[in-house]
Amino acid sequence: MTYYLGLDAGGTKTFCLVGDEHGNILGFGRAGTGNYEGFGVEAARREIEKAVRMALDDAGITLQQLTGIGMGVAGADLPDDYVMLEREIFTPLFGDIPRVFRNDSMGGLRGGTRDPFGIVIACGTGCVCAGVNRHGKEARVGGISEDFGDMVSGSSIGTEGLKVVFRARDGIVGPTLLTDHFVRRAGCKDADELFHKMYIRQIWHKDLEPMAKLVFDAAYEGDPAACDILEWGGRYLAEMVIAVARKLDMCRDTFDVVMTGSVFKGRSPVLIDTMRARVHRVCPEARCVRALFEPVVGCYLLGLELHHAMDDARYANLEKSLDAMTARCGVSFRPEA
Repeated sequence: MTYYLGLDAGGTKTFCLVGDEHGNILGFGRAGTGNYEGFGVEAARREIEKAVRMALDDAGITLQQLTGIGMGVAGADLPDDYVMLEREIFTPLFGDIPRVFRNDSMGGLRGGTRDPFGIVIACGTGCVCAGVNRHGKEARVGGISEDFGDMVSGSSIGTEGLKVVFRARDGIVGPTLLTDHFVRRAGCKDADELFHKMYIRQIWHKDLEPMAKLVFDAAYEGDPAACDILEWGGRYLAEMVIAVARKLDMCRDTFDVVMTGSVFKGRSPVLIDTMRARVHRVCPEARCVRALFEPVVGCYLLGLELHHAMDDARYANLEKSLDAMTARCGVSFRPEA
C-alpha cells in the first residue's frame, strides 16, 4: 500500500488530507493560515506542520510512509516565492518525498473537475484565475492584489454597492434597494445617519461585511443598480477566464470553468449569467460549473496522480471516504451551495 498527502495552505486556514493509492481518505488535519504573507514564514511553517502531523496521526502512518504529496499554497505567486518556501518550509519538512507544488488556485482547479485540465476562477476575498490545458501547460492571471491590477472580489462588489448608496443619497443616481439593505445592516435609521457615522469613523467597512451579500440580495429583488454591479463583476471575471484560455490555446476546446469562492454563492444569478455569456463569445464549448470538491481534495489528487490515474473506482472510494470523514470530523469536503 502506498500513501499520499494533500496540503491546502490558505490565507485563513490550512487543511491536510492523507489517503491511499485507491482513493480512500484516511486522515485529516487542520490549522491556521499557511500563507506566509499574513504573519511571516515561521508562523506559516508552524501551522502547516501542525496540519500535516495531525493528518498523519489521524491516518496512523508516518511521514516516511508517504509516496507523494500535492500542495496548493497561498502566497506562492512568483518563482522566488517557490524557492524561498521550499528552502524555509517544505524541504525541511518533507525532505525528498516526490511532490507537486503549486499556487492554491491549482488545488481548487483539480478538486473542481474530474478532468485533469480546465480553468478555475476563484473569487472571494480576492480573485485569481488559473488553468491547465490538455498538454499540461499552465497559466495564471491575477491573484496578487488590487495594486497589481486585480479588480473584482467580494470586497470590491460590496464597496461598489455602498458607493451607490451614497450616490443615491446625493441624488446623483435614483433610489435603490441597496440603501435599505445597507442601512439595515448598519443599524441606522436612514442613509444620512449611515453617512455621518461612517464619516466620523463610528462605523467602518468591516462592520458592514459581508457587503457583497447585500448587493446579491438587492439584485435578486430586481434592483437595477445592484444588477449593474454584478454585470460589471461578471464581465471582468469572464475576461480573466478568456485571458487564461488564450494563453493556453483553449478557446476552441471543451473544458470546465470551475467557479469557486464566496462570490459564486450569491443569491442572484446575474454575475454568473453575465460571466458565462461573455466567456461563450470566445470559448463556446466552455462549461461553467460548480466545484466538485474543496481544494484540499484537489491537492491530494495532485499527489496521487504523480503515480496513478484517477478512474471511476478511485472516485467512488474517494466520495465514500470523504463522506465518512465529514461525518467523523464535521468538515465538509464538498463546496456548500
